[in-house]
Amino acid sequence: MTIYGTEIVRKCLQSAFPVFPMLKNYCLWEWQSLNPDIEKQVGEIEEGIIKVETVPVSRKPPLYAQSNMEDDTQDDLWEVGLVLHNQSSGKCLAYFPTLVDITPDIEACLRKADILMVDGTFWSEEELVKMGATKRDARSMGHLPISGLEGIAERLASFPAERKILIHINNSNPILRKDSEERHTLERLGFEIAYDGMEVEV
Repeated sequence: MTIYGTEIVRKCLQSAFPVFPMLKNYCLWEWQSLNPDIEKQVGEIEEGIIKVETVPVSRKPPLYAQSNMEDDTQDDLWEVGLVLHNQSSGKCLAYFPTLVDITPDIEACLRKADILMVDGTFWSEEELVKMGATKRDARSMGHLPISGLEGIAERLASFPAERKILIHINNSNPILRKDSEERHTLERLGFEIAYDGMEVEV
C-alpha cells in the first residue's frame, strides 16, 4: 500500500506510535511525504491524474506522542488538510478531518472547492465535558465544534461548494441520530453527514 503523510508523522509511526514495526509482518508499503510547498501527483495519465495540495492545519502533536518525540519537533507539521484537484474535470475536493481554526489560507481552500469534507467531530464545545468523559473542550482537543458562534456550521453555511460533508464524527455527536434536531438543522443548512462506504465523485 501507499501511505501519505508529513515527515514527523512518518517518524512517529516508527517510534511513539509504532505502526510500521507491526505492519512489516503483514504487508509492504511505500511512503510518500506530504509537503505544503510541493504538490503531489497521484494516478496515471490513462486513469486520470489527481494533484494533491497539502495545507497546514496544526503543529501540535497528539497526546500519545508529546512525551515520546524529540524536543526539536515542535515546529513540525502534524496535521494537514488536502485539496484534491481532478485534472480532467477541473474540479477539486477539500478534505480537512481536523480544524481547530479556519485560517485565511484554509478558508481560501474551502471557498474554491467543489466538495467539502470537513471536521464534524463534536456538535458542541463542551460535549464530552458534560458527559463527564474529559475535562477538555472541543477546541483544546483540536476541533472546532459544529454549533455555536464561529462554529463549523456558521462559518461554512454560505460557502459556494456543491456539497458540504461532515466527517470524522465522534460517537458522542447527536448528528449521528437520523431523527435528531441537530441533524435536521444541518440538513436544512445544506450539510450532509458522512457514512461508512460513502463515495463522492469530483
